[in-house]
Amino acid sequence: MANQEPIYAAPSTDDSADIALLRRYRAAFTQSREAILFFQHGRISDCNPAALALFCIQDREQLATLDIIRLSPPTQPNGQRSASESDTYIKQAFNTGQAFFEWQMRDLAGREFPAEVMLYRLDLPEGTVLQATVRDISAQKAQRQALLQRKQDLLEAQRIARLGNWVSDFERGEIHWCEQIYQMFGRPLGETITHAIFMQSVHPDDRERVQAAFDAALHGAPYDIIHRVVHPDGSVRTVHERGQIEFNATGMARRMIGTVQDITEQKALEHNLRRLVAILDSTSDLITMHGPDGTMLYMNSAGRRFHGLPATSVNDDWDPEQGWRRYALPQATRSIAETIRLFHPEWAAQRIEQEAMPAALRDGIWQGETALLNPDGDEVPVSQVLIVHYDEDGNVDQTSTMIRDISQQKRLEAELERNAITDHLTGAFNRKRFDEELAKALARRRRSGISTALILLDIDHFKPVNDTHGHAVGDKVLVELTNLIQSSLRVPDLLARWGGEEFVLLLPDTGLSEAHYLAERLRQLIAAHGFSVVGTITASLGVTTLQSTDCTHSCMKRLDEALYRAKHAGRNQVIEAPPIVGACDQPH
Repeated sequence: MANQEPIYAAPSTDDSADIALLRRYRAAFTQSREAILFFQHGRISDCNPAALALFCIQDREQLATLDIIRLSPPTQPNGQRSASESDTYIKQAFNTGQAFFEWQMRDLAGREFPAEVMLYRLDLPEGTVLQATVRDISAQKAQRQALLQRKQDLLEAQRIARLGNWVSDFERGEIHWCEQIYQMFGRPLGETITHAIFMQSVHPDDRERVQAAFDAALHGAPYDIIHRVVHPDGSVRTVHERGQIEFNATGMARRMIGTVQDITEQKALEHNLRRLVAILDSTSDLITMHGPDGTMLYMNSAGRRFHGLPATSVNDDWDPEQGWRRYALPQATRSIAETIRLFHPEWAAQRIEQEAMPAALRDGIWQGETALLNPDGDEVPVSQVLIVHYDEDGNVDQTSTMIRDISQQKRLEAELERNAITDHLTGAFNRKRFDEELAKALARRRRSGISTALILLDIDHFKPVNDTHGHAVGDKVLVELTNLIQSSLRVPDLLARWGGEEFVLLLPDTGLSEAHYLAERLRQLIAAHGFSVVGTITASLGVTTLQSTDCTHSCMKRLDEALYRAKHAGRNQVIEAPPIVGACDQPH
């Protein structure tokens, strides 16, 4: 494998602008933050450096020894064997063109990690291969490595013009070639060329097509055809022929004047460019490239899908003679400033203009969290990398962006944060959040004298409910009770599940009499409410207010004593516990 040409390799022609373009795509592929592997029949054939690093593969020689299943543990978390499970996804990718799934991976050092895997079928001239894009999702925030493409020129594109001229004299039956065409066709210099000898040099598979084009030209059609020629040594070149027929006074074809251009390297570059664009377009990151003046030159498929722009092929994006086409890109992408304002909300645009652009111009790269506007105008949180490339003279040559949608990650973070402060059953705040808010209320009481009341509520005879109807019904009662209490509270009031069937309420700016009134109203509301399955239940409530000398221990102890007295007074009662003047018996 060490001597095998990588899937993204290209011929070496130093003065080719297409070579420069291909190198830029290769750099994008090579420096991608996502691990990309290619495999056929279970054997890994190639991968990018990110894949080598992710799976602790030393080099391509070691890569050649690996089956793709070596990068998975024997079984997946669902208990299924990795070998059989992977076959299912591989078949799906072959049948539908792609497959996306979550997978447990294992690197060669033995570390296992969850990953998102995207399989794509690539139908290449040399056969069908599978591309696997692997993202380690155990440390998503850490996976922000820049796609570094420095000192590259993505705007200038020039054809390699290797041209030769010829004249076909129909009256004499001879074809006159210039010296360069003899070299292109591998024929001896000065050899007499006839149409038959010319056709012998044409690749056998192309002869019928070339002859048809020639016959059509004799009837006035343009002669413009690309075909292959075979040298005597068996080597094959690709040429582009153009010709124009001259007719005599009677309308008979007199001669044909034309040119031949050797486009072997160009066709190879175009072929590799197509493959590399397919690779770049397969990533889920949004990638754009901008010229020296800030004009957007290219947006990959992920970006076009996100912004609702038409999909493209490499022919739409790039023309060998004209360069970038800017197919279907909005007019308002002719500068960096216009592009920023078009695709970002106001706050994100200001951050990019005021922070990101100056930092990227100074350091070459900036990365941070911003947001994009989707076609509906909604904000989508993203991780953005901004790269500025300079030419040898220190002038801005290109600006590139890589943008990743992190909305799912943000939703997960918000859910984790919510779970940390709420009770998983009822959705009310948990004891941890209540303790934090109680500490703040005590600080406000000591600092500014703001009155805060507490209510401790306990369901009467809840144990028989669980014993008679089961814990599932008991849980439904707790959820229903939570919703009932929440419907009676003000916006600043806080309800928390204190434990079991006990709930505690924190009421800002509330005195003792007002708290007693609310507690009594809650008691009556609960007693009058018919709960599903169990019917009527009652609750006992204790009420108190915070004192400037209170600490969390003293006020909760007093509140618990009030609830205790309500229970022993026959239940279904509201008992006040007036504040006790004196120092807290526990440290604050």
